[in-house]
Amino acid sequence: MFYIGIDGGGTKTKFSLVDKEENLVATVEKGTCHFNQVGFEKMERILNDGVNDLLSMANITYKEVKRACVGLAGYGNVKTIAIKIEEVVKRVFKNIDFLLFNDVHIAHAGALAGKDGIVIIAGTGSIGYSSNNGEYKRVGGWGYTIGDEGSAYWIGRKAIECFSKQADGRFKKGNLYHIFKEQLSLNNDYDIIKYVNEEIKADRREIAKFATLCSKAAKDGDKYAIDIFKKAGEELSGLINTLALDFSEDKVDVSYIGGVFKSKDLILEPIKDNIDKKVHLMSPKFPPEIGACLIAKQWNK
Repeated sequence: MFYIGIDGGGTKTKFSLVDKEENLVATVEKGTCHFNQVGFEKMERILNDGVNDLLSMANITYKEVKRACVGLAGYGNVKTIAIKIEEVVKRVFKNIDFLLFNDVHIAHAGALAGKDGIVIIAGTGSIGYSSNNGEYKRVGGWGYTIGDEGSAYWIGRKAIECFSKQADGRFKKGNLYHIFKEQLSLNNDYDIIKYVNEEIKADRREIAKFATLCSKAAKDGDKYAIDIFKKAGEELSGLINTLALDFSEDKVDVSYIGGVFKSKDLILEPIKDNIDKKVHLMSPKFPPEIGACLIAKQWNK
């Protein structure tokens, strides 16, 4: 028998298939299936196409799939939306037993290989999520208009602010200023206003990409860019420490996923400097889609 795991995030949808020994058999990647970005009709089409491609690659049929587990961004926050998502997934898996969760849940299962602990997600947005003896809790995840501190969007927004201050003299010009000018092809400093508001239409995913430029500037020694990552680390450690209060053990396993962590020590060091001493920070064991596979498989026990 086989098990399907799906991670439907804000930028892409990843499909994985494992066998009964939890060996990875096939993987497929599609564009985002987030309902806010593609609508419910296209969401269903992407999920259908991904599953069909997965089965085709493995040369198996629906009848050989025991169970699927799907983690979708935005699921569970609003009841009316949750019902629509459930209807879509039911149609996709009309002949397969399935489990449906928010994408944060499967990310946690993957990062900690199904064990108790805390996972911090810092991608376009940010959130902390814990499991403790069957109890699940989240901290953060309020969205970019309210919070999402330490996320790529938050870092990108701070980087734009830093560029403006380096441009007009409030901050001394550093590598961040020059990197933004070059990478965004800005002839004039004020061209960034048109770039943000007209070219990328202040899209949060596009602004989140500026975090990469901020990371480059920090690695090149820009003290203001370094400080942005330091503050981001402090914010993320706040999520960890809040969730860690619920654990009575002397050691709490904490892992992390998301694009912000591609900056490695730039973000990890300030987190380590600010977390509770009982926190054990560890690299993620598996990606979210494999976490979904593990849930599907373990649900069978």
